[in-house]
Amino acid sequence: MKTPQSILLGLPGFALALSSLAFAQSPTSVVNKLGVEQDVRSGMKIIADDLLNGPTYLPELAPPVTGLDLVPQVQLRGTNSQVNFPSSDYIQVFTGFRPFVHSTQSEVSTAASGRNIVVGFNDSSGIHVSPNPSGPGLVVDSIQLSGVSVSHDSGQTWTRGFLPPSPQGKGTFGDPSLGVDRNGNFYYATLAANSAGANTIQVNSSKDGGATWSDGVIVQQDDGSDKEWLAVGPDPIRKNRDNIYVTWTSFQPSACELRFGRSTDAGVTWISKTIFVPAANPNPNYPQDCLQFSNPVVDQITGTLYVPFLRYSNADQDFIQMLVSKDAGETFTFATFNVPGAPEPTVLPVTQPGELTACGGGNIRLTIHGSLTAGPGRFGYPRYVNASRLVLQPSVAAVNGVVYLAWNNSRSLSFGSTAGSDIWFVRSDDGGQSWGVPVIVNPLVTTDTHHVLPSLAIDADPKSVHISYYTQHANSTVDLDVANSQDSGASFPISRTVRVTDASFNLPPTNIRLTNAPNYSATNYDRQIAVCYGLGEYQSATSANGTLYVGWGDARNLMTEPTNALSPISGQTHSQQDVFVQKVKAQ
Repeated sequence: MKTPQSILLGLPGFALALSSLAFAQSPTSVVNKLGVEQDVRSGMKIIADDLLNGPTYLPELAPPVTGLDLVPQVQLRGTNSQVNFPSSDYIQVFTGFRPFVHSTQSEVSTAASGRNIVVGFNDSSGIHVSPNPSGPGLVVDSIQLSGVSVSHDSGQTWTRGFLPPSPQGKGTFGDPSLGVDRNGNFYYATLAANSAGANTIQVNSSKDGGATWSDGVIVQQDDGSDKEWLAVGPDPIRKNRDNIYVTWTSFQPSACELRFGRSTDAGVTWISKTIFVPAANPNPNYPQDCLQFSNPVVDQITGTLYVPFLRYSNADQDFIQMLVSKDAGETFTFATFNVPGAPEPTVLPVTQPGELTACGGGNIRLTIHGSLTAGPGRFGYPRYVNASRLVLQPSVAAVNGVVYLAWNNSRSLSFGSTAGSDIWFVRSDDGGQSWGVPVIVNPLVTTDTHHVLPSLAIDADPKSVHISYYTQHANSTVDLDVANSQDSGASFPISRTVRVTDASFNLPPTNIRLTNAPNYSATNYDRQIAVCYGLGEYQSATSANGTLYVGWGDARNLMTEPTNALSPISGQTHSQQDVFVQKVKAQ
């Protein structure tokens, strides 16, 4: 399937379906929620599997179906800054094919130290397609999905590029997670492929504020690897040494394992291991054998490592669990939530936000979406042209034994309902052994339907808590907001909630119908990006030098599709995904 210099792609309209069949060979790749099978891979894992495992593209001879219809205490410093360069987006057109649009930048992670700000994001302009040199069809001759933008002057100017793979590596596949140590060295974790084309977790490092990056260092080769996340902080014993930690999900035949990597030498070498293998339970309401979306953080005073993650059930409510290590990941215990009526003391019941939506041929996903429909999808679930996948990744911070936790939660107890969603926050003052009363972070405005994908950051003064999140309004447009607390999260006053975006935007067309055949094929406007992938699965807030830096995926900019008889959106003008950053000062 692989050539020395290129990776072959899947048949148009069938690439996702083919990869889903291969992926379904692992029992843990699909979660059964109330009788609906859900692919729990991240959007970038889907893309990586498609690019590495798909057959050659063949010409598209049959045309598709056509005819688709701030407050005084909180101040924004400067304006929204676009940090990806529009000139880097491009469109490739080949005879017999729908156009290849390369203009999706989203799913943002930020880190800052001094005047240096580093922003990582998924970037489809790093994919390049060429005619197959050894036969018919097309191949991908470059896969660099892990993009980066860097500012050395506190966000006044930016340079951009791509993370290098490991030596002779076949490419990078996004899902960026960034961190910085006390010496100002930056670290960037990403999905990648090694020289043999096997999936890996890799970490790159920069010792010059993000200006240059090392080759990727492989934390572990793991063909089941997905959704890695990085944390940096002091060793609990050797407080003058910063450790780097990475956690990720590994999809294995018996379970979705939680895996762990640690470096004690600034990312030069790594040890890795499995730290938790969940078990199935015959009661569908109890936690099952799959987990996703871990998010480690290090207490910058004590060095304690906290690793929250989502644990699936086969019923309406899922669960947040949190592992805690006081010895740099040698051993772990579970935090205790002790929620009355919960099946176990270590689980926090949650309901994932979003409406169950038919995305492409076989996937049923939770999304926020626009109003433009594409007719009924598989199993009768609705299809929306403008849709963006939702996940529940808990966001966490910790300082001196106080743990702060935020997540997005449906307003309904029913999984996949049309109810709206809110951002919830809760705090533990004893390292995760007991917790206060959860509070809703976002203002309750009747014209706002969803508040999703939060990112939590604290200032040097831990009483100052910031949570950024997307807000979707009743007219389907989206903004990014930041809620701010000055009492350690006891309250998030409306007067301290600021709208960060200076322009609301519509979601891009990511679920465009191609055929009325039984598999309900669909495509993203950026055809090599997974359907129903727009905003990405997270945005990012980080605090440095008394300033909050927020980076997010934004679709305010427009593009016009080239005229092409094979394209169902030929000549249409629509929104596209870019990355923006804003400085916020909370006083």
